[in-house]
Amino acid sequence: MDKSIAFRFQSIRYFLAKWLNQHRVDTSIALILALGFTVVTYLSAQKIPPPILTDFYAQDVWFGSDIPTVFGNITSTQSDFGRNNKHPLFPLLLFPIIFGLGKLLHLDLVSAARLVTALVGGVWIGSLYVLFRQMRPRLDATIFSLLGGVSAAACFWFVVPESFSSGSLSMLLGLVLVAVAQHQKVSPVWYVAVSAFSVSITITNWMVGLLATFVSFRWKKALQITGVTFLIVNFLWIIQRTIFRNSGYPFSLKTFIGEKKFISAPESDSVLGALASFAYKTIVMPAIELSDSVIRPGWPKLSANPLALGSGGFWGIVAALSWTALLALGIWGFFSTKQHPKLRIVLGLTILGQILIHSIYGAAETFIYSLHFAPLLVALAAFSTLTRWRWIGLALAGLLVLSAGINNRSQFNQLTAALQTYGTPQQQVQSQMRTRPWDPWLRNAGHVVLATPGSRAEEKAYYEPGGSFSPVAGSFGVSIWMVDKDGNLKATSDSIGLDKIQQQFTDLSRKQPPGLLAKTEFYQAAWSQTKPGTWQLTLNTPANSTTRPVLMIRSVGPAGGAVNSLNWDGQRLLINDRWSLKPSATPVKVQLGSETSPGWMKESSTAKEWKDGRGWGYGRLELTPGQTWNIELANFTPAPTNLNPAKISSDLVLNLPDSEFVQSLNAQVTHLLMGLVGNRTRPGDPLNYSLPYLREGAYQMVALARAGQLDLAKQLSGYFAETDFINGIHPEAEIPALGIWALTAVAEQVNQPEYDRSLWPSIQRKAELIVDMLSTNRPGYPVVENSQIPFSEYPDFVRMDLLAGKMDDVPGLITIDPSASIMSYRALLDAADLAARVNQPAAAKRWRSEAERLQAAWGKAFERLFAENSATYTRSLWPSGIAAGNQKEVTQGLERRWNQAHDANGALRQPVVPHLNLAETHQWLLLGESDRVWNTLKWFWQNQASPGLYTWWTDPLKPGDAPRSFSQWQWFRGWVNPPHVTPHYWTTAEMLLLQLDMLAYANQAASEPTLVIGAGIPAQWLAKPMSVKGLLVGGSSVSWDWDGKQMNVQIQGKKMPIKLGSAFPANTPVNAIAPKEPTPATVKT
Repeated sequence: MDKSIAFRFQSIRYFLAKWLNQHRVDTSIALILALGFTVVTYLSAQKIPPPILTDFYAQDVWFGSDIPTVFGNITSTQSDFGRNNKHPLFPLLLFPIIFGLGKLLHLDLVSAARLVTALVGGVWIGSLYVLFRQMRPRLDATIFSLLGGVSAAACFWFVVPESFSSGSLSMLLGLVLVAVAQHQKVSPVWYVAVSAFSVSITITNWMVGLLATFVSFRWKKALQITGVTFLIVNFLWIIQRTIFRNSGYPFSLKTFIGEKKFISAPESDSVLGALASFAYKTIVMPAIELSDSVIRPGWPKLSANPLALGSGGFWGIVAALSWTALLALGIWGFFSTKQHPKLRIVLGLTILGQILIHSIYGAAETFIYSLHFAPLLVALAAFSTLTRWRWIGLALAGLLVLSAGINNRSQFNQLTAALQTYGTPQQQVQSQMRTRPWDPWLRNAGHVVLATPGSRAEEKAYYEPGGSFSPVAGSFGVSIWMVDKDGNLKATSDSIGLDKIQQQFTDLSRKQPPGLLAKTEFYQAAWSQTKPGTWQLTLNTPANSTTRPVLMIRSVGPAGGAVNSLNWDGQRLLINDRWSLKPSATPVKVQLGSETSPGWMKESSTAKEWKDGRGWGYGRLELTPGQTWNIELANFTPAPTNLNPAKISSDLVLNLPDSEFVQSLNAQVTHLLMGLVGNRTRPGDPLNYSLPYLREGAYQMVALARAGQLDLAKQLSGYFAETDFINGIHPEAEIPALGIWALTAVAEQVNQPEYDRSLWPSIQRKAELIVDMLSTNRPGYPVVENSQIPFSEYPDFVRMDLLAGKMDDVPGLITIDPSASIMSYRALLDAADLAARVNQPAAAKRWRSEAERLQAAWGKAFERLFAENSATYTRSLWPSGIAAGNQKEVTQGLERRWNQAHDANGALRQPVVPHLNLAETHQWLLLGESDRVWNTLKWFWQNQASPGLYTWWTDPLKPGDAPRSFSQWQWFRGWVNPPHVTPHYWTTAEMLLLQLDMLAYANQAASEPTLVIGAGIPAQWLAKPMSVKGLLVGGSSVSWDWDGKQMNVQIQGKKMPIKLGSAFPANTPVNAIAPKEPTPATVKT
């Protein structure tokens, strides 16, 4: 190392050691204050419900602040940085610290943000001590530092991740710099740093940096420092822009013009309120009032009248009087003393500037800026010690530390306790779970929908493994508890392990939703709907068990809601004046009360009626073990439905050796039907998806049609006919093709000329849109009047003219989205078939020609554009067929992906994307690899979301996929922080279509459509007779019967050559039986 560098390091070490030795007492006091304040504020922050920090729908709740937006700005590079124009470098300065501490200490984002805010508070109170130490002795500095620490501003704003904490520190450092510069020479570099820091957090706070600079230097030097500051901030903003891509430039004219909406002409009331808030509310918090918020459902509006001095109680009155006297004494000292002239100039002008700004800007609630005011006011009050009445000033300050500390802490505790009961219903559950972590809570996994097809999402019942049940969304939860002879809880229907629960659907043949049976080591529970709006629970427990059953009615449940009233009349329990619960015999004991009461799980009372507006009521019905209990749950006002299928199951008749295969196939049909909302499909759990998605729905409608639900598929087809580009909330180029595929698949099975003609205008329009996209490289999506755009709370989410750029312009392909070419090939062929049926030969010929050109272009560009495209391996063979000429390359790609996705034992590696895994498996089926098909099937059956019910899952929506409010679960007391979305009906449809094609499918890639029977049948099945009746394939109804030696096939409809799957021996006899009724399949018109 160079000797000069080594010498400088030694000099710095010597200087620091000497300085610390000279100021060891002050350093110790400052560190103690900083450490204590950091710990106290961090612990206090834990009392604030996390949604206040993270939930956009809690924006403005905490005294009008933008905490959720700020939290996003400092914890994510993908946040909305619209407020960056007022806070130029705030994200750049805070994000690395929060991210680094989070990684270093293994903290979640909320905890990391809270810790960094508390650390800023620690530096803030330490800086206060340094400022006051420059003015007065240690005692004075310590007392006034404590006064700043107990102020209302510090108590309420250092506990939330907002810009005000850093903004206040930047202003305070400007005062410290001026105070220090009065006693010793300070390098201009420090003025540049402090000035840059002050403008980086909040533009208006630059006044402190500018005043400090111009007070300390001549105007030319001050201008130089200011210019350097401006250049540094702009350079850092460029760095910030590369990291936070959507952060705006803060010094543009638009920044200040955009703030006009927050500026109002000063009025006497607003100016008086702003002055009172500035002078008093910053230090002493009045009583806080909570009222219903009009714009934030579920959250309150906080208000505290700054003119109601001392309204917080006795200590509030003492604090207000003490502060009045201390502030008056400080003002007198400020004007009467001749000490600290530069500090007084900067302090006085900053106070005037802040008052002027906030009398017209944000005057409705100036407490939001109180942390900016706090160091100014406490510094002003500290001038009281420069008068002859120093000890009176210290006594008032000490009394204020005690009284304001007690008052402000009391107001803070009351507010945070009250906020625990607010928020959306789901957030209220989370709050109670944090408050009562030892209580039994929800399983939050594996729930299924039980409902009549077409019922509203809010009217569907939800069931979770083990027997927990909510009859409609937002009602309540029914759970089964098992207790010992002393009443101690041993197990609940939510706590029994999934591997210890056996479940199955019962009675799939009726029009009502199926029954559901759950078996555990403690009990058997069967739920069934006896009539619309009425459910029955049949509960059996062993007679010799050491436990006894308790039926619990709680607000939390699979889809629970507030329980505000309960009434037991000796025979039935009335819940919320809407539901009645009637057991078949009188329970041993009925207990009513509130979950929030201490010891509620074992408390005993004789109350027959209970009411509470907070909605945490419970009913506990203690039942006799060893007998069968029938409990009827009836809704006084059941809702009607507009879909009435003949039965909620498949029309197929299956006689197969593998019962699990049959149960799985039937369950898929049942789940798809029960998930329908009106005459719309949903991608998954209807409460999770408020809108239909055409892509997911296309697979569902085709699956239902293939399963025999043709009349219902016709009712669903209207949405697919009228929608051209919108998939949920986003425009996508593939949507016209998927619409054609789904509609023509239904039309092929319906086989009615009038239905074909009704579809023709929509099919023609969609086909021409595909041709238009194939023939142009214009960026964006064609806009057509007939395309409907579903409602969006954010119109920005639906843009019909998006730029392309996903691939180079390739003649004959869709430039907007390469994967759209795959299904567009299938759509053009299907549209041509329908055109031929409605006597439109010219259109049929042209669309077939376009399909051939598209297939040729796709094959030519395969290696360059499609070999790594995931859609190639989920759609190119089935359902598209575009890869017929590239089957070898596709097979190689599938093989590569199979090896990547599976371990040495053939099990799928995590993470699994179920609908894509099943779609790839479908490609293997068409390639004749039935072993791989069965490998996937068995893995899925072993990893069901709800054991025995054959439900699947998908990952939760990522931010940006849809507005969070599109999910309705936040409005119910259930499904809290689930690991995934389930049921997922796209996956359900993929599973159903795969299983159906395993039994029989029409091979469209052959020289002529060929019926392939048993492509997915394993060789071991051939040892037993089996049969399938009523399978709809390629416009025909197919029934086949295997007698162990010969395949007997009956085709009703279009005749096709027959081919048997690879498991059948070569030269197996195939006997084609003429149909008894040669008329085509029909449905109700």
